[in-house]
Order: sequence, then C-alpha cells, then structure tokens
Amino acid sequence: MARTLRILDADPESRPKVFSSDFVGRFRAGMQLNNRPVSLSEWRITTGDPDVAQAVAGLFGGKPEKWETTKDDSLQVLTDVDAVKVIVDNADAVSFRMALFGMTGKPIHACDGVEFIDTEDPRFGQPCGCPTSLQERKAAAKAGHGPKPDGRIVFRLADDPERGKFRLVTSSWEFMKAIEGVWRDLEAVGGPALATLKLELVEFTTKSGIDVRYRKPVLQVHGPAPVDEGAPRASLSKVVPDEDAPF
Repeated sequence: MARTLRILDADPESRPKVFSSDFVGRFRAGMQLNNRPVSLSEWRITTGDPDVAQAVAGLFGGKPEKWETTKDDSLQVLTDVDAVKVIVDNADAVSFRMALFGMTGKPIHACDGVEFIDTEDPRFGQPCGCPTSLQERKAAAKAGHGPKPDGRIVFRLADDPERGKFRLVTSSWEFMKAIEGVWRDLEAVGGPALATLKLELVEFTTKSGIDVRYRKPVLQVHGPAPVDEGAPRASLSKVVPDEDAPF
C-alpha cells in the first residue's frame, strides 16, 4: 500500500508507525556547544553501551568520550565519515510526523499536517489547524508556535548488523520532502534493504547575496540487503510519543 505525506497536501491511505523497542545507539547530525546547536559535517553517534561505542569507533573513526546528558546514551563518538552503509528492514522503519515540543520535552502537538495523530491525545483524529502551505508551516515553526518535521529512521549497520538497531531523528524539512520517494524505494524492495545514510552538503546563495551552507540527512536505497538469517528484525508496535530532542 503506497504511503503519502499529508504535510505535502496528499491524502494518506495509511499512517507510518513509530518504533518503541530499544536501540543500541543513535546517529546525530549536530551537537550542543555553549548551549547552542551546531551542525556537523560527519556523523556523531551516541550510545550508553561501551562495547557499541568501541565498535562504531573502530568502523567509522573517532573515539568514545563522555558527554553531558540526562539520557542513557552518555557516550559519544565523533566519527570521520559522512556516509554509512545501513540495512533498513522495511518501509515501516521510516516514520514521519509534525511535532511541537513543550517545556517538559514532551510533544504538545503531534500531527500529520491535517489531523492530530497521538492516540493518547484527546484531540486524536481532529483537525490540527496547521496552515496548508509549506511556506506558512515553516514560518509558524520558526516563530515557535507551529510543529516542525519529526522524521525517524530505524536501521542496522551493514558492516555489523548483529550489533543491534540504531536510529536517526531529524527535523530536516528537506528530508520531509524526500520521504515519499524513500517509502516507494523501500516498498519496491519488499524486505530488508541495503541503503546509504549520509549527510549531504547543500550550498547556495540567497537573493540578498548571503552564502548558505548546511548538511541534510539523506537515505539512498540501493536494493535488497544481503541475506543474514541470524540478524535481528525490527518489530512494530503502536505509535508512541518520543521525548528526544534533535541533538
């Protein structure tokens, strides 16, 4: 069944799900420096498992180190790579919603661009009131009173699939615009897919002459993953809220 994205004014036949099972680590495209978010040109991986930290450092460079966090993933590895081969089990491993987080770190607004989708929200199924155009939605998010993209990818490392499941959480608008193509590619594979997860450089000059440079997360699907009967498989669960921040 084809997936479509309501945030782009499309009417979905089904909503993507969010995984609720445990993860051994998380890929991040940025970090906090002096209480300010900073984007990175290479992947940063965080975990609470010293063995996982050593393993990813051996594969992708960098070294395990402590970082300040209230979460369990208190170890980070600043890798030397901007692209990693991964295995994505199916199209359900890539999910998307629009979310606005409150002071507690919990979402106070979670929608698909048309309706509220958090089943624990009394507004579930009701119109969310978001603007219809992408430009208006970006403006509302920038002003702090509208939700931002909240995309999720669950995957395993192609070089070490038995290590367990990792994930990426992204608020990238560019990833949002590309997600329908990712769903189509994964559904065409029909099972575990080999893909590249990369931070792609974007450069342009605005009409006012300002040079802009940033990295966007990209998931490029190549085809069926090599068969590995011993590798774990992601299990689906009900949609659940996630309290993690982008960094």
